[in-house]
Amino acid sequence: MMCDLLLCKPLPALDIAASRRVALAERPTNALSASSSGRSKRALGQFSKFWAPGRTLTVGFFNETPVEHQAAIEKVARQWLCWANLKFDFVDSPFADIRIYTGGEDNYSQVGTDALLASPMDATMALGTKPDDPLFGRTVLHEFGHVLGLLHEHQHPKADIPWDVPKLYAYFAAKGIDQQTVDINLLDKIDKALAKGTAYDRTSIMHYSVLQEQTVGDWEVGINHTLSRRDRKFVRRIYPEVVA
Repeated sequence: MMCDLLLCKPLPALDIAASRRVALAERPTNALSASSSGRSKRALGQFSKFWAPGRTLTVGFFNETPVEHQAAIEKVARQWLCWANLKFDFVDSPFADIRIYTGGEDNYSQVGTDALLASPMDATMALGTKPDDPLFGRTVLHEFGHVLGLLHEHQHPKADIPWDVPKLYAYFAAKGIDQQTVDINLLDKIDKALAKGTAYDRTSIMHYSVLQEQTVGDWEVGINHTLSRRDRKFVRRIYPEVVA
């Protein structure tokens, strides 16, 4: 069964200037030139939010979470580290770099270095999907993709998804979701500079499922549960081994 499209919401930076400042302090190559159109449809358009290669990120839990639940999240999250030159240090502290809240039903994450801007009194990620849910692995991989600085693949500048926009708006209006939210999470394209020359990948873990009834013609994308070949290739490129 297909799931709703809005499975996750990467949180926008509250202060774009601060977001850019911490991103460039972490990694100067996060600075990107403007797109050829001279503008960006999204505030993220002028810079990426990748960590410095080789960085160790501490990861903790913001609420009481059973040890087995923590271990399940850690096991899935570490799949990214087979390809990205980063380290995750899961610690017994709510004041880690990445602070996970497991108590609700929502799934979302700050994108990359934006986690550094969050108040220490706030979580930087919510993982409401539980280990016994069939979508658990997919959800953890997706949210930790945001931790690594990855954005939604269905918003890739070359993702020519034939959305039936009136039906899409009507579908989510019935769920109490306004058009602006649909635009931000589905229809708006990211700046092409952030795609860093990569091709659109409909098998990416960062792609939402796309329901046929929200598109024109015979077009849909199922639920991606694993890291695609291009996911692995991309994070290996943006987090390369550091040569001493």
